[in-house]
Amino acid sequence: MALGKLVADQVLALSAPLVAGGQQRVVRTTTAGGAPANVAANLARLGVPARLAGWAGADPLADGLLTGLAARGVEVAVVRRGRAPLSTVLVHPDGERTLLTDRGEGGLEPADVRAAWLAAAAVLHLDGYDLLRFPEAVQAAASLAHAEGVPVSVDVAAATRIERHGTGAYAGLLAGLRADVLFCNAAEAEVLGLGGELPGWAPELVLVHAAARPTRVTTRSGTAEIPVGPLLRGPRDTTGCGDAFAAGVLAGWRAGVPVPDAVLAGHAAAAAVAGVLGGQPPP
Repeated sequence: MALGKLVADQVLALSAPLVAGGQQRVVRTTTAGGAPANVAANLARLGVPARLAGWAGADPLADGLLTGLAARGVEVAVVRRGRAPLSTVLVHPDGERTLLTDRGEGGLEPADVRAAWLAAAAVLHLDGYDLLRFPEAVQAAASLAHAEGVPVSVDVAAATRIERHGTGAYAGLLAGLRADVLFCNAAEAEVLGLGGELPGWAPELVLVHAAARPTRVTTRSGTAEIPVGPLLRGPRDTTGCGDAFAAGVLAGWRAGVPVPDAVLAGHAAAAAVAGVLGGQPPP
């Protein structure tokens, strides 16, 4: 189960690098987005029962997004209020992207978090951005998961957001979740001091993905690197690749697959998303 906010992703595929004052044609795609929705959609694509819980806007835009997720096989269990967040994603010709975000109106409150959301859940996956926006609600969900014996995984916020909040303060928020697994990219790992021996607040398993470079797997007993296989073709869009990686890893890990093999499954899931526009996996 993935918990957090539902975002509308408006993806604009650029035909050339941006030029101030210039003009160009783009290809536009609008899908459900935000890390929790992306993780849930990828789990469903892998044939794993998937649930999205949390907050969605009470507006027509969110109506369509929720319908689309349900059509993918994602169970939706959300409270609805306010206006859905909107993220405009500029996809550059080299496959990299720039995000422009409108946070919408509303949010998730601790009182919204329900035990029913965790029914039959194999894992609770939390979003590090939501940990900044509504920390009390995210903490309430993590505490409920621990009480129910459900493992907790967390994907951290971007390095720039961590630095803006304060690295020590953000590490304190992560420590309060008592996660079993932590996902981050190389820049986020560096900011959080996860380059070598794990700090005391870190969980027992930390996975650091780095695009085409090997994924670093760190536990209390040491570090290993898992190479990333070559893409059949260059990435069209890197949006959502980290979310797909997390879904692939979690699906394997909770099924009892050895961690190195679960990481390879994460690489395959990320490669599938890299071949499409937007953060949602191919149908």
